[in-house]
Amino acid sequence: MHLVVSVQSLDTKIKYLKKNTKAIIFDLDGTIANTTDLELDCFVKLFGKNKNYYKKLFGPPSTVIIKKLKPNFTEKQIRIFNHLWEILYTRELKKHIWINKKTIITLKELKKKYIVGIITSSIRKTAIITLRDYYNVFDFIFCAEKQRKHKPDPDSLNLIMKQYNLKPSEVVYVGDNINDILFGKNAKTKTIGKIDVLYNKKQLQKYNPNLIIKNIEELECLL
Repeated sequence: MHLVVSVQSLDTKIKYLKKNTKAIIFDLDGTIANTTDLELDCFVKLFGKNKNYYKKLFGPPSTVIIKKLKPNFTEKQIRIFNHLWEILYTRELKKHIWINKKTIITLKELKKKYIVGIITSSIRKTAIITLRDYYNVFDFIFCAEKQRKHKPDPDSLNLIMKQYNLKPSEVVYVGDNINDILFGKNAKTKTIGKIDVLYNKKQLQKYNPNLIIKNIEELECLL
């Protein structure tokens, strides 16, 4: 009996997510690409301590994280250390493929039915390196440089909805960070949380996304 209730509940969630939806918008790092550990490693190399120390800071662009880490830094010092972080991160980013092929297959299938895009706190340079040949899979990629405000402020998501003439009820935002879930909720869109390095299922559930997934392939349920 319990299993039947659970399956029906999932079916109801999927129906809700599919209803009237025209666009599925993704976070990049930790959601589409398995890069979170690499980002954490680069902060450890630059500032010491351990990975767990930095996890609670993740979500905004690297400059914002460094400001939180070093509140006494001048703007010049922040720029210098951010540049050093980007050098470390970019160097390692180029060494491996960070996106699962099954993820790309799923995204291509979703694109046949929906507008598929990315809103990320990464800069365009690293987003291009991360996505490589898959850059053109997406209808748009909105990177940190063009964002007036950062997650969880809904400004970027609101701009995209206006550009594509979308209502909040027609959009699903997918991300691995609690800031991603709040980002979607603040814009009044549907939300999906993806389990990754930063947050487990229980932690994501506290923010009440419409669905929680372990991998992008699970979004085939929206086809």
